[in-house]
Amino acid sequence: MKRSELLFNLISIVVDLVMIIVAGVTAFYLRFQLSEFRPVLYSLTIVDYVKVLVLIAPILLLLMALAGLYNLKGTRRISSELLKIVLAISSGLLLVVILFFFNQSVFPSRLIILFTWVLTIALISLGRIILRFAQVQMLYRGIGLHRLVVITHAGNNKELVEEISKRPELGFRIVSNLASNLPQEELLKSLNHLRLHLGVDELLVADAFFDQKISAAILRFCRDYGIRFNFVPNLFETSATNIAVETISGIPIIVLKRTPLEGWGRVIKRVLDFLISGTALIVLSPILLLIAILIKLTSKGPVFFHQPRAAGMGEFECYKFRTMHYAMSEGTDSGDKLREELEKQNARQGPFVKIKNDPRVIPIGRFLRKTKLDELPQLWHIFLGQMSLVGPRVHMVKEVDHFRQDYKHLFVLKPGATGLTQITQASDNPELSFEEEIRLDAFYIENWSIWLDFYILFKTFLILIGRKPKVDY
Repeated sequence: MKRSELLFNLISIVVDLVMIIVAGVTAFYLRFQLSEFRPVLYSLTIVDYVKVLVLIAPILLLLMALAGLYNLKGTRRISSELLKIVLAISSGLLLVVILFFFNQSVFPSRLIILFTWVLTIALISLGRIILRFAQVQMLYRGIGLHRLVVITHAGNNKELVEEISKRPELGFRIVSNLASNLPQEELLKSLNHLRLHLGVDELLVADAFFDQKISAAILRFCRDYGIRFNFVPNLFETSATNIAVETISGIPIIVLKRTPLEGWGRVIKRVLDFLISGTALIVLSPILLLIAILIKLTSKGPVFFHQPRAAGMGEFECYKFRTMHYAMSEGTDSGDKLREELEKQNARQGPFVKIKNDPRVIPIGRFLRKTKLDELPQLWHIFLGQMSLVGPRVHMVKEVDHFRQDYKHLFVLKPGATGLTQITQASDNPELSFEEEIRLDAFYIENWSIWLDFYILFKTFLILIGRKPKVDY
């Protein structure tokens, strides 16, 4: 997602809203200009009518959003946008007609609806044309272009590559062409070099007969590093459900989306994280202070424990309330040696370590761990955007080093303070295997929705108050 795409979509929403209000007000005055020819039976002040418009506008904007007019991929044709505008506005005003057509105290004239319909379509379309022209000018100047790598066979789909190269309005800049007959290792090495040095964020496989084994490896690479994967149909069979179909120069292109959490979904999730975590930090500040005092009074050492955790393509220092004796904590010589001994008691399979009756835990630490109060400082990471309220489980960097390559796609999203893994095992059930945790995190990434987040948060709340709810997904 480019910032310019987000900016233009935010501007589009504002422009559309203004155009709806302007169209409605203009229709109001036009109707009363015709009162000599067709008298107005019921009068309504402009102030009252604007109040009605303010109620109608969100309905129209919602329908436009459902029609895909605010998708963050900035390569749509203006002709397809205009058709969607007509359908969305027509559907919205038809709904208004059904609700209010017979209530003349709300609408002094039914002609206003007709005028509003025509003017809204015309003005929103005009606004879109102007914004699209401005966006195309930016794309021609190289602003907001996605850096694209094309993998193709010599002479295969040549017209497709030429079309992308000569039409910046499609939103791409081809930074490299790679031959599809290169060995897998060389292809992956080249892609990684382009990712690191040129910031590649999209890949197109334009060879319909590309080797399936190599294509699967490249797909994993793209998934691991957040690169959008596109391919010409008949490349290989896939069970992926998050796909989209686009066309360039009449050639269909299949886009494999890493997760439904793209575009506006990611924006909405971040806004909710910011608002909820900020509010929680303020409301829970007395509890945070009390816990800090109790830790300080009952054991020597700092209040917080911090450790590098993996996040996206990088890492961050994750803070929690300290629940162990400081001398036995990781990061100290004695603590690291003790951990090595305790790892032999690991209650789980896989790279994660879980120790029953850990002797390093201080008395209040057991209570904090059981109630999850030790994780409250993670609200600060959520507020900063390093974590999310809901997401894949947060992992230590050294644990990630032991992950198999096909697990790396779990870092497409920010780690979450809670998630499917946590609510499924109620956090303290060692019977949930490492492979099952990976499956749950992968399910969340591939099936994200805002309702799934709310479901997980609700189940988390039930767990925190001592319930063990049934988890269905």
